[in-house]
Amino acid sequence: MTAPVIRQFLGTIPDKGQAQTAFDTNVDAFLDWQALQFAPDLVAFGTFASTTAAALVAANLPPLTGRNLDAVRVNAAGNGVEFANVTAAGWALLDDANPAAQRATLDLQSIQSEGLSSLDLGRSASGDRASFIDFHSYGEANSGVFGARLGRSLGTNGDFFLQNLGTGRFNISSSGGINLNGAVLAPQGAAPLYACRAWVNFNGTGTVAIRASGNVSSITDNGAGDYSVNFATAMQDDDYAATANWSNGSTDRLAQDGPVIPVTYAVGSVRILLSDGSGVARDGSTVSVAIFR
Repeated sequence: MTAPVIRQFLGTIPDKGQAQTAFDTNVDAFLDWQALQFAPDLVAFGTFASTTAAALVAANLPPLTGRNLDAVRVNAAGNGVEFANVTAAGWALLDDANPAAQRATLDLQSIQSEGLSSLDLGRSASGDRASFIDFHSYGEANSGVFGARLGRSLGTNGDFFLQNLGTGRFNISSSGGINLNGAVLAPQGAAPLYACRAWVNFNGTGTVAIRASGNVSSITDNGAGDYSVNFATAMQDDDYAATANWSNGSTDRLAQDGPVIPVTYAVGSVRILLSDGSGVARDGSTVSVAIFR
């Protein structure tokens, strides 16, 4: 491509030594020439400069055919340019004006980082809904099957829970012990720590009445000193340990020293028998039972 030439004025140049009439005539002729020729030449030169610059850029680019809507970047060697394939979703993200719009594009509206050390789930959404984090450890990709879930149930006072779909344990380890609502469990070293799976304190005389309990739905009175403790949530098997003690409020040592014998272990209940020191079945006014597994 040949650069345009800035043409020279071929007429008589106005000169201060010319007569006034000739000078005026030459000035008029020069101005007319500029209007008709010089300005278009400048436009042609500017067009040439732009076309040349575009050609130089294009000469350094890979072929453009089939690369519509792709992005250009410097290559890894830093000595040339290359195309990067950008998907429609990628362009949508690039076109977003702010982080909120980017989160919407990524379907992450309910996740916000309020600082370097916090993560909010569900803060941007209104209404009553559960919040949870799923841990995917098995199953097909994008199947929705999760191995464990950490979450919070619906409602102002919704439960905070950990759900494990596998057979693995829920392990908590801390060298400083574990604080449960102010009750500190001291470090146990290498020995495991097992929790009580069900417990109850009930009055077994007359009409049986539960004073307080955990994971116990009811007590069945089977006869004198014979009770079934029914679990609200069944045990995983009947290999648990049951421990119990009782009292009838009497000062009679025979009544106080009798054993409590678990006689039937089932996943949904445990049956216990109370007797005094002479082996006579007796009802207890205070009976305590705890289940460990």
